[in-house]
Amino acid sequence: MPCDVNQGSNLTASWGFRMTYAPGNRRAVIRTKPDLTIHFLDICALDVTKRTEAELAVHPRKAAIAARLRELDVPTNRFSCLLALMEKASDTRSARTDEDLQAQIVGDLGHMREFFGEAKVVEPDEYLLDYISQVRKIPVELARPTYLAFLRGANESCFGLYQPVAKAKRLKTASALVNLADGLEISRQHPILAVTIACLYGNASAREVLKFTPTPGAFPAENVLADVMTISRFLGRKLELEADYRRGLTSIRHVSYITDDNGLAEILSCYQGEALSTRDGCGHQEVLTKGRVDFARLLTEISHQPGPRLDPADPASAGPSEYDRVCALVFG
Repeated sequence: MPCDVNQGSNLTASWGFRMTYAPGNRRAVIRTKPDLTIHFLDICALDVTKRTEAELAVHPRKAAIAARLRELDVPTNRFSCLLALMEKASDTRSARTDEDLQAQIVGDLGHMREFFGEAKVVEPDEYLLDYISQVRKIPVELARPTYLAFLRGANESCFGLYQPVAKAKRLKTASALVNLADGLEISRQHPILAVTIACLYGNASAREVLKFTPTPGAFPAENVLADVMTISRFLGRKLELEADYRRGLTSIRHVSYITDDNGLAEILSCYQGEALSTRDGCGHQEVLTKGRVDFARLLTEISHQPGPRLDPADPASAGPSEYDRVCALVFG
């Protein structure tokens, strides 16, 4: 992805030099430009940049995002619509023609560039048009049908996740969700399972993201999947850019994601990327993102109290807490 590493040369020379060392060696990376921050916009945040003041005035959430973007309009910030484009271009349900989508994306980029006076948009039109031609209606993740099957299965009435689940039934329901993931050969550590279990254990943000409904036909599985997969998509880009910074290949040091979806933002804040790797497949390359999740923070209403004691007089004989049992189920 082009990261506009040559921008910023018009800044004052008094910023000076800073010498750092890449991990694992003593080769100096000489930096003559200030560190930059890149902000990835979701579709809603991208939409805000083309709204008039009158339109923003009647939509407080959009107005709040617009205000935030204006605060970030400084020379050391960069903005990207890559993640929003990734969702639009790969949507297999879209009835738009390629030409219509290309025109819309180029128009969106034009509005972004007009919105920002000091900050820069990193993607040139040519890059995005080439990207669209390559990924048009191709799922970003090859396992997309499997993930959709899991979400639709989790939305079934037998789980009852569209409403709060009785605390006495949660552990059994968590085990059933793990079995559903196992049956579909989905990793137990995948965010799609973790966020679903978070919903089970009362996480309001997870409930907001997953949008489970008692009416299967009304469940927006595709939109929900796009939100959940933002976790790995964003972390992958973040890890890639941070690695390039350490090697001296870019001036972009910090990476953020901007959305007006408070639930998604809260869930995303529970994840931290650790490593990025690739694996060649038959005609494709698989990108593997390794990260950590603050599981205790995700499971907002789970008990951390020890279980019943085998010997009432011996505290050490207490069984594991429900949290420990769920961790053993998912990570054990």
